Amino acid sequence: MNEQLKREIAEEVIKMLKTTSGNKLAAKAGVSSATISQVRNKNWDLIADEMWRKIKSNLGIATGWKIAPTNNLNNITQLIAAAQQRKLSIGIAYNAGAGKSVSYKLYSRQNPNVIYIECKNYWSKKSYVKNLLTACGMKPFGTTEEMIEEFLDHMKSLHDPILIIDQFDKLKDPSMDLFMDFYNELEGACGFIVSGVPALKKRVVRGAQRDKIGYRELYSRIGRKFVELDPIKLDDVKAICEANGVADKDEINMIYKNSEGDIRRVRKDVERYHLLNRA
Repeated sequence: MNEQLKREIAEEVIKMLKTTSGNKLAAKAGVSSATISQVRNKNWDLIADEMWRKIKSNLGIATGWKIAPTNNLNNITQLIAAAQQRKLSIGIAYNAGAGKSVSYKLYSRQNPNVIYIECKNYWSKKSYVKNLLTACGMKPFGTTEEMIEEFLDHMKSLHDPILIIDQFDKLKDPSMDLFMDFYNELEGACGFIVSGVPALKKRVVRGAQRDKIGYRELYSRIGRKFVELDPIKLDDVKAICEANGVADKDEINMIYKNSEGDIRRVRKDVERYHLLNRA
């Protein structure tokens, strides 16, 4: 782990500490509060490389890459801010690679009382609740029911909180059903974003039509609609390329044509460009 990478990680940690406490950030990162303090105070000789990697991974810090203000990032940021301030529930369903997760993570790092969670296919109901507590900066202990109560108590204690559940479509029905419990307990006190690929919209709409338990209620709470985003445009790719050191117009046009609307592909092509043009 070289000094430049450590510096980038430390800069992000310091930014996050403006919106949360050292103890909560340490819990999210899976390290001790002393380690976070050492990162902040530049006592880096005391921190092993594996700790740096753990902090980077668990906090979603993308080193060596600049996030550009794409149209979707700006729109998503406005949606989250509105949901947080006005205690709204919003569903977002759009293709992978459109910049959803990047936007959620950036917002959660820059704003207080944002609980962001990225769901996994393999999670059980208990795993889901444990990860919710970790996202709050809390230690997950106890039965599922005890942890749910602790999570809800914590959310009620926050000022204008918002819960962002990314890749919501990956949850199994018992975990997805918890949304209604969360909503009913926190209505008027918390904003919600549930997000996923187009399959999420199909699953919820179909479940509501078939009167599956919880689906009609979920669909109702998000206003019976899912927000769709904009396709990635040339201006978006241009902004990403220029932010990450690619200014050649022909190269930008080629990267755009190759992208097929996927920002992940844009990043790979930008990295390929730098690799091939390394002095």
